[in-house]
Amino acid sequence: MVVTVVRSSGLLRRLETRTKTYEIFIKSACNIKWLGLRKDDLELIPQESFIPLKPKDLQIAKSLTSSEILQDNYKEELAVMVESGQRAEIEALYFHGYEFLGKYLANKIVQVQYI
Repeated sequence: MVVTVVRSSGLLRRLETRTKTYEIFIKSACNIKWLGLRKDDLELIPQESFIPLKPKDLQIAKSLTSSEILQDNYKEELAVMVESGQRAEIEALYFHGYEFLGKYLANKIVQVQYI
């Protein structure tokens, strides 16, 4: 993989591979927070709410897991998803009632339980 600086002032980098060219806005990526469901929260979700990964989902998750750009915390979360072959949407928390999701998110923010 060759990393080429395209525009240093905008912190835009282009990652070039043989088959694809990705443009990544590093400035935006540095501020991403994973606020939603994490591997420790999966016990809150009923089994029937899990969604099987599509082949494209699996391919993307595996690619991101091996990425040098992604933080280790994100890689751990993706590894659980790849290993299980399933994903869960945050809306599955509505199983506990409509107020539960708001309280869940508020607790995550107040307790700084995001990555």
